[in-house]
Amino acid sequence: MSHYSYPPPGGAPNANSPNPLRPYYSASDSPLQSYYNNTLSSATLEEELAAQNELNSQAAAKELASYGLIKYMTLAIAAPFEAGQTLLQVQYLPNDDGFNGDDFDIAEKRRREQDHQRSLEAEAERSRYYDERTGASGAGGYYTGNGSRYNEYGHIDRTDVRSRFEQDHRDYNSPAPLSSSATNPESGELYRPSVYDEASRPDYQMAPVEGGVWKAMTDLANHPTEGWMSLWKGQYTNWIYEMMHLFAQPTLEATLNDTFDLYDDTIPLVHLDHVGPNIATMVTSHLVVGFLLSPLELVRTRLVVQTANPMQRKYSGMVNCISTIIQEEGFTALWGGVNLFPTLIYHTLTPLLSNSIPLIIDRVFKLSAADSPFLYSLAELGLNTIELLIRLPIETVRKRLQIQVNTDDRRHPVAGSKKYRTVVETRKRPYYGMVDCVYRIIKEEGGHHKRVSSANKGGVTQRPWYSAWGVRGLYTGLGMHLTSNVTLFAVGAVTNLQDEGDDW
Repeated sequence: MSHYSYPPPGGAPNANSPNPLRPYYSASDSPLQSYYNNTLSSATLEEELAAQNELNSQAAAKELASYGLIKYMTLAIAAPFEAGQTLLQVQYLPNDDGFNGDDFDIAEKRRREQDHQRSLEAEAERSRYYDERTGASGAGGYYTGNGSRYNEYGHIDRTDVRSRFEQDHRDYNSPAPLSSSATNPESGELYRPSVYDEASRPDYQMAPVEGGVWKAMTDLANHPTEGWMSLWKGQYTNWIYEMMHLFAQPTLEATLNDTFDLYDDTIPLVHLDHVGPNIATMVTSHLVVGFLLSPLELVRTRLVVQTANPMQRKYSGMVNCISTIIQEEGFTALWGGVNLFPTLIYHTLTPLLSNSIPLIIDRVFKLSAADSPFLYSLAELGLNTIELLIRLPIETVRKRLQIQVNTDDRRHPVAGSKKYRTVVETRKRPYYGMVDCVYRIIKEEGGHHKRVSSANKGGVTQRPWYSAWGVRGLYTGLGMHLTSNVTLFAVGAVTNLQDEGDDW
């Protein structure tokens, strides 16, 4: 007789133990059950992953929006200072008489100088004729048979000789009165004898800014056709450039590092044994991305420098500026032309100099921020100043070349297009390249402006030829950057002293 085993009194048996009624049955032996369990677990896992990805995407989108807003506000704070510096960098303040002209202005100036010379020659001839025909003056007198009036002493009357001479020679010796409103038939601009001449300055243009960045900001804000909003011209374009550069440059650098099997780009260069390859990929990524985004820099510079007067304004915004440049100057004008070489130099030297400063301090000066914080900050201040002295001239030249509108003669003029009017005086004759721009700035703007001496009774003071050569035109805005660097150094030094005091 078979013996039947009942379940234990404690309840159902363990799921993992064999069933006493079916001791040889296993749940995993069923194909349908296994398929059902696997399908259920896979669907649940996919749902969990999808939900997790959705949460990550939402978090990333919120983080990106927050960062974009913070970046926009940060750039908005710095925008007025950058606008003031840009205006100072492109402003043309020539030496001596302040003449700034194109071919028409040069011809007009030459004509006026010739008229003035003829006037001087006529005056000299009058004086000679006057001295030859007259003697001592006196009262009374009589007239001769030819109409000359003699005084009571028998000498020809000086007044009568001068009046008759001027009447006889007025037609061919006296020049026509100079016109102060000569107009260039091509550009429609008035002839300006000097950039310092108030009478001939257009209403939309500011007077020459002789001060620093703050003076340029206040003059721009107080100008009738500009106002405070002009301090933020080109702000949106600059924000687009910074955001695109922020994502593109690190991505390209990481790709290059992975391609050449280099260390992670997040590791500081000072912690690497061989920094050459990483510096090469870092500079290359900055150069490529900077070159590709350089049209946005071109657009921002032109938007900042152009007048805000709606009757004279050429570009209405970023998109309109890009399309107008393509139509008038060609597609290659966004990257090539006179702006190509300065762009490549600027986007190569700027990251190279800024990222080499910690390496120089660590491996050349043998200084550590932890061991010698004051000396480290002092060395950093000195190297930042050297980097500034190298970068500012390149930046100045680049911005001057960016505002040159090089119209392609082979293209048909755009209907309704306006001439590019600037809020500050700019050089009318174009620069032919980077070297020519540096040479012209040093030669034409290097000396003191408005060289009028009161001791010389309003004349121009004669100075040696070398006194007109100077590099100060290449370093406009230097004071603002130096003040910022010194302020950061002072704050860092005070903070380090407080930390040392807390350690004691």
